Amino acid sequence: MKIDIMLCTKDRPTEVALLLQSLRSQTHQDWDLFIYDDRSGTPIADYHFIQCIINLLKTENHRVFLFRENTIRWGVTKLRQILVEKILKLGTGESILRLDDDNLLEPDYIEKLVETLDSGYDIASGVVPLAIQPTPKRETKFIKPFIADIKLKDGTIEKFGDDCGWMYLEHEIIPSPHFRSMALIRKSVHEKVSYETNLGFCSFREEEFFSFRALVNGFKIGVNTGAIAYHLNCGSGGERTTEYQSSLNYNHQKLNDFTKELYEKHGDFIQDYKDKFK
Repeated sequence: MKIDIMLCTKDRPTEVALLLQSLRSQTHQDWDLFIYDDRSGTPIADYHFIQCIINLLKTENHRVFLFRENTIRWGVTKLRQILVEKILKLGTGESILRLDDDNLLEPDYIEKLVETLDSGYDIASGVVPLAIQPTPKRETKFIKPFIADIKLKDGTIEKFGDDCGWMYLEHEIIPSPHFRSMALIRKSVHEKVSYETNLGFCSFREEEFFSFRALVNGFKIGVNTGAIAYHLNCGSGGERTTEYQSSLNYNHQKLNDFTKELYEKHGDFIQDYKDKFK
């Protein structure tokens, strides 16, 4: 399967270099790379060591596209949508792999996500433990049939559970109503589903917006517990703005309102999705 990899970055040249090297180590090598620099203080292309790795990628038959935003800082969610539109025009892959700029991927990460799509899913993600913390292992039988869940009470979110930060004793593909960050997404999904473009810069909760839009459009989400990608920074991309908390609160409220609207329009679409796998 040919893949177009999308990477939005800002002021993380060292992390990007590590990520690019982990891409070079993947067992699945049929991919091209699209990078969008969101107004980094020093453009990512100006770092000699980044250019060296990009040149290596090109000699290894990967096309590399590098874009830069010079005028307005969009934030990662809007930038992802802008980059998806560029990939749909320029890319040649069957699916798009979205990565964060502070990831380290296990060598078989992409291979396992491809395996997940090949088994019938439209969106595939793995598990993403923080690299800095000791990660206890967990058996997949304790989390079947869903990794993430959501419940509404009086139109607001009462609980959102996310077990994707664990590593698992067994490798299984588990249906989920919510993908976890570094996901492989069929282009047919992107042709119908867009990223939320007006969230706060922290981007927190944008995965749920995309996931729920995918569910109501009839797409299937699978989590492969054997696919491991580490975050080098904290969740939601690290605190890159002095207005992080207000941005976080804004995103929470946006998700509450959005999910309530979906329930009013589609009924309990999450339970309907879960019922398909009973």
